[in-house]
Amino acid sequence: MARSSSVNACTSPGPAYVYDQVKQQLRLQSDRPTALREAIYACRKGGSLFILGVFGGFVDKFPLCAMVNKSMTVRGAQQHGHRYIPQILQHIADGDLSTEHLATHMMPLDQGPHGYEMFKYKQDGCVRAVFQLDR
Repeated sequence: MARSSSVNACTSPGPAYVYDQVKQQLRLQSDRPTALREAIYACRKGGSLFILGVFGGFVDKFPLCAMVNKSMTVRGAQQHGHRYIPQILQHIADGDLSTEHLATHMMPLDQGPHGYEMFKYKQDGCVRAVFQLDR
């Protein structure tokens, strides 16, 4: 299965990206398969792909041929967050677990559009913008 390495369907508007966007806007697709397809294309031959999270719908245009040709191992599981959330919150409250590194940019809520723009284009090293309510 041939694939151009110069096109990244996650960020570049190509046929698959446009197709997914149209299906999402028409509410014909609940999940976002772009990342899953890109992970399969990026995996090396004989590699493994583990899908962790919550997928509730169907994924069309699944690159089965690429997966088989690469002799990939694909596994999946649900994320069991509800089981661990109370423990994690307790560790945060006790000061055993630091979360400051998760927010790279703190800004007031009225700067929301600017924050989203920074995140979208990864400006100024923005990994996660956190918006604070004016009190």
